[in-house]
Amino acid sequence: MAAGLRIWDASGNLVLDASHRVMRFIGMKQLAGGLNDGVQDDRMKQGGFISVQPDSYIGYLSGGLIHPTFSIDTTTGTVSWSWASKNSATYDTYVQGYVYYGAY
Repeated sequence: MAAGLRIWDASGNLVLDASHRVMRFIGMKQLAGGLNDGVQDDRMKQGGFISVQPDSYIGYLSGGLIHPTFSIDTTTGTVSWSWASKNSATYDTYVQGYVYYGAY
């Protein structure tokens, strides 16, 4: 018999075993609006996920909310983000908050 982790639900259905991939939270970093940045962690070399929690979604009706663009470089394990330029310095708003990242 093979050894390993196996979990069943109340009905007897297998819900988790050693062949499943489970998400693992690795870290977080604050997003500073308009500042291109990133973080390097070797655990991200296998790929992973990014989740953003904005501080707020307050913007102007005549302007726009600018979100960062994210990428994961699996060669270096780097999660990076960049921002588009503002079209209107008065009305466009950078969405700030926190980025959470992890692996499967």
